Amino acid sequence: MRGVEEYDQDYIDACRSRVESQVAAFTEVAHAARDHGDADVSSLESALESLEYEYFNNMLLVLDAYFVDRLQVEGPGGNALNEVRVLARSLAENGGTVAEDPQVPLDPARSVLGLKVGDPVTLTLHQYRRISDAFLHEIQKRYSRGREG
Repeated sequence: MRGVEEYDQDYIDACRSRVESQVAAFTEVAHAARDHGDADVSSLESALESLEYEYFNNMLLVLDAYFVDRLQVEGPGGNALNEVRVLARSLAENGGTVAEDPQVPLDPARSVLGLKVGDPVTLTLHQYRRISDAFLHEIQKRYSRGREG
């Protein structure tokens, strides 16, 4: 497929809505599990933590996949578009450890999450919200059909 220069605003809005729905579903399940008083609290917390990392790491892969064909007009390392690209590649190809990408250098000091090469990618709900909000904001700004010049 050719690189995508623009996305319809309706498509961006639908992706944003799916992200919000998926975050809400996780939050609802986590609250329901924590409110259920019969389980061993420490094992429940441990299970929720593991689920949270797996869930939001996978959601990062989904987020990147929504816009995977975007042209790389993302600018220098440190912005959310580059960061999602590097983190998704690291999850898919490097066992969940941030990998160096010479084509997309990532500056941890300027990135949303501050992860550096060699760090594990274990996204929490809070981190995923931050990176997905920043990513979708950049998609809107750089790729939305009808965006202001």
